[in-house]
Amino acid sequence: MPSVLALIPARGGSKSIPKKNIVPLLGKPLLAYSIEAALQSGVIDHVYVSSDDAEILSAAQQFGATPLQRTPSLALDESPTDPVIADFIVKVAAEPEDIIVLLQPTSPLRTAEHVRAAVESFQAAPAGQAVISVCNIDNKVLKAYLQQGDYLEALAGADFPYKRRQDLPALYMPNGALYIFSVRSFTQQQGIPRQQLKPYRMTVDDSADIDTLDDLRKAEQILVLRQQQHASK
Repeated sequence: MPSVLALIPARGGSKSIPKKNIVPLLGKPLLAYSIEAALQSGVIDHVYVSSDDAEILSAAQQFGATPLQRTPSLALDESPTDPVIADFIVKVAAEPEDIIVLLQPTSPLRTAEHVRAAVESFQAAPAGQAVISVCNIDNKVLKAYLQQGDYLEALAGADFPYKRRQDLPALYMPNGALYIFSVRSFTQQQGIPRQQLKPYRMTVDDSADIDTLDDLRKAEQILVLRQQQHASK
């Protein structure tokens, strides 16, 4: 049986919020929510946190994840994610059939239920596919134009600007909360698979991505409301 490996990439540098990945959210460091979601999902065999920062690695271990020291060259502002995943595969000696569940630490409203359902969706999909989490977005952008020289060119096709909004197809935006793929697919495509992507749909609230202090406050409000609703049941 292939192992299901959760990888939480959490570098130390952050311009918007210093040490963002461990900023307190209702008394817990931000990345703790992703660790707990993975551990409590019941479908993850091992949870790893990759970081260049000793404080982040210590917090990761405190909440039950295995810390992985990341080289500074893979933790720069411009560092892409694919090399971090490749480094992870080598460090944990992952097998080709193993499954990687990539969880960004700035998605604290992604729950254990989300992780479990998304992994089960991936396991039910044909080999070679990936699952990514998405949320619905306003589809009226399909009516937009691009300027090409002196003229306008319809973004989605010449007929789309004249379609009724209810006749437009649904649009989805990746929310960064979940990316699931096999080691084999990643290795063959030299990165997170870009084709045959199966969507895992999440609500806009659950898709919250912490980038600013305002984002943090909104997430806190949602979490407090959910705790109150749970307590009243």
